[in-house]
Amino acid sequence: MCGITGIVKLTSTTVQLPKLIQTMTGCIKHRGPDGEGFLLATENECKAAYGDDTPSSIKNSGYTHAPTHHIDSLGPEFEIAFGHRRLSIIDLSDAGHQPMCAPKKKLWITYNGEIYNYIELREELKTLGYHFQTATDTEVILAAYQEWGAACVNKFNGMWAFVIYDVQQKKLFGSRDRFGVKPLYYVRTDSYFAFASEQKALLKAGLIQPKLNDAAVFDYFVFSKIENEEEGMFKGIFELQQACNFEFSLQDKKLTTWKYYSLPLIGAFEIFDETKFQKLVYETREAIIQSVRLRLRSDVAVGSCLSGGIDSSSIVSIMNNLLKGEQRKINVFTASFEDAKIDEGKWAAQVVAQTNSKWSRTYPTADELKFDLQNLMYSQDVPIWSTSTYAQYRVMQLAKEIGVKVILDGQGGDELWAGYPHHQAIYLRELLAAGEWKAATSLLKTAGNFPSNAIWFGKQYYKHSGLSAFPSKLIPGLYKKYFNHLNYLNPDFYEQQKVRFEKQFDSAPKTVNELLHKETTSSLLKGYLKCEDRCSMWHSVESRTPFADDVNLVELAFRTPSSYKIRNNQSKYILRKAMEGMVPDAILNRQDKMGYSTPNNKWIAGIKDTVKDEFSANLGEILDIPKIQKEYAHMFGPEDGNDNGQSFKFISFALWHKIFKL
Repeated sequence: MCGITGIVKLTSTTVQLPKLIQTMTGCIKHRGPDGEGFLLATENECKAAYGDDTPSSIKNSGYTHAPTHHIDSLGPEFEIAFGHRRLSIIDLSDAGHQPMCAPKKKLWITYNGEIYNYIELREELKTLGYHFQTATDTEVILAAYQEWGAACVNKFNGMWAFVIYDVQQKKLFGSRDRFGVKPLYYVRTDSYFAFASEQKALLKAGLIQPKLNDAAVFDYFVFSKIENEEEGMFKGIFELQQACNFEFSLQDKKLTTWKYYSLPLIGAFEIFDETKFQKLVYETREAIIQSVRLRLRSDVAVGSCLSGGIDSSSIVSIMNNLLKGEQRKINVFTASFEDAKIDEGKWAAQVVAQTNSKWSRTYPTADELKFDLQNLMYSQDVPIWSTSTYAQYRVMQLAKEIGVKVILDGQGGDELWAGYPHHQAIYLRELLAAGEWKAATSLLKTAGNFPSNAIWFGKQYYKHSGLSAFPSKLIPGLYKKYFNHLNYLNPDFYEQQKVRFEKQFDSAPKTVNELLHKETTSSLLKGYLKCEDRCSMWHSVESRTPFADDVNLVELAFRTPSSYKIRNNQSKYILRKAMEGMVPDAILNRQDKMGYSTPNNKWIAGIKDTVKDEFSANLGEILDIPKIQKEYAHMFGPEDGNDNGQSFKFISFALWHKIFKL
C-alpha cells in the first residue's frame, strides 16, 4: 500500500520536473512513510532516483530498479516523472522499492494496492518462462502486463491503482480496481498530464488552481454523493473511475480511457427455493472464507476493525479460525461511546470473548473532534457526509498507535446482501410486483402498526427510487420540503443546478439487486471506500475490505436473488445463515442495525461555536449565509432533539473551502 504520483510535460517549458515530482510526492508522505523513489525519463533515457527518505541500503542493492542518482542532482531536461511513497507490507526488503522496472528496463511502474492472488499468478507466469527476483506483487503486475498487455487486469483479484511507463510503446498505461477501493486522480492541461493518489498532490504542486465544481457541490448537499462523476469537487481534477483503464500516448499526447469490467447482475425476482438456498449458503460461506484468507497475505501482522455488527464480526471470526495455529492474538479495534444507545461495545465484546482477540478501544469526544477537525478535513481531500468518518479516523489512529499496519474491515457487506433499511422498502415493492402478498404483508408488519409502517416504507421508497414517478418539475420542490437543510443553500444556486435531478432519477432501480448493483458500482460504496482509504492512509495503515473487492465473492452475491437476502423479515439473511457456527448467535440475530453511529448532535454542539466564523460571505454563491447566521443556533442545535446529521455537511464544506483556499 502506497502513494503514487506522475507527470508528463506536454510543452517545451523549462520547469524543473524533479522539483515538481518531489512536491507532489511529499504531499502524500503519509501514504508511505517507509521510503520514497522516483523515475525521471526522456525519450531516450530513464534514470531511477532517490530522495532524502529513500533507505540508503537500496542505493547499492544491485536490483535492476535500484536508484542511482539523488533527485536534486537531476536537471530540467526530463519529460516524464514518476514518484512513489512506500508502505512496506509485502516483501519488506529493498526488493520492494518503487518505481520498479522489468528486467530490460522497458517497463516501469508506480503502484498502490494489493493483488491478493499474486502468488498464483506468479506460478502461472513461471510456467510461461518468466523469472522473478523479488517476492512482490509489483513485479507480478509488470510480468502480467508484459505477457497479456492491458488484459492483465482481468486476472487480478484485489485493490489497485497503478501506472506503467511502456518505453517501447511510448505510452503510459494506468488502471484502477473493479470497485474503486484505491484512488487515482489526474489533470490534463495544455502543459501537463499528471496523476496522483490524492487530489492534494495535484493542487499543492500548482498544476491546477483550486476551483469549485458547482455540479459536484450540488450533488454533495442534495444527494449526499461525493465523487459522483469523473470530475469531482475540484474543477479540472478528474477521477479514473472504478473498473477503468487509461492510455496516454506520448507521441500524440492523447488520453484514452475505457471500462474493462462490468459487474454481472441477476435482477429478476425469484421465489425462494430451500435446496438452492442451501447451495448458495455453502458457496457464500466458502467464498467469504477464501476472500479473508487471501487478504491475510502479508509480511506484517494483520488486525481488524470490530464494530459488533455482523460484517466485521464475520471477518474477525473467520480470521480466528484461519489463524488458530499461530501463537498470537488478533488485534481488533473498536470506536466506543459513553452513550449506551449507540455504543456497540457489548456486541463486540462477545466476538472478542469467542475469538480471544486483543481488544483496543478508542473513545472519541467532541473536544477531540474539535482538535482534529482541520487534519480530518485535509486528510479527506473533499467534504465528508457525517461525523462517523471521525470515528473511523480514530480507529485507524489507534491501529497505528498499537503498531498494526494492516487491518481488515467489513465495508461492502450492506451493498452485497441488502443491509440498509431502505433496501427493505424496495423489496416490499418487489414482492408486491411479484404477487407475493403474504410475504409483503409480513414484511410490512415488521415496521410497526398501520399506518405508520406504511408511511415509513413509502418515504424510504420514494427517497431512494420512487421519486422518478413524479413529474420532473415537481421533484426539486418536493426535495426541499422533505430535506429541510436544503433551505440553507443559496436559492439561486439551487435553481441553477436543479437539472441534476434529471440525472439522479433517470433510471431508478425497481428491484433490490438493481439497487444494490447501483450502490456497489456508483458513488455510494465508492464514497465509503474513499473515506476508508483516506482515514487509514492518513495514519499509514493499510485497510483491506474482503466484502468490497473480491471479484469472486461480489459476483456470487449478485447471482444471488433478493429473496435469499431478505427473508423472515431479516436483512442479510443469507450472510446470517452462512456464518452460523462461526459468529455468536446473539450477533447473527441482531435487528438493531446502527452502522457507524456517533453522538452526532453532541459533537456538533461541541464544535459549532468554533466554526461559526467560517460561514462568511465568500461562501455566499453556494450557501444562504444570512439565513445560516440568523438561524445558526437552531441549525446546529435543533430544539426537538432530532438528529442533525445533515448540518454537519455544512461544517465540513465550510472548512474544506477554507483549507483548500477555494
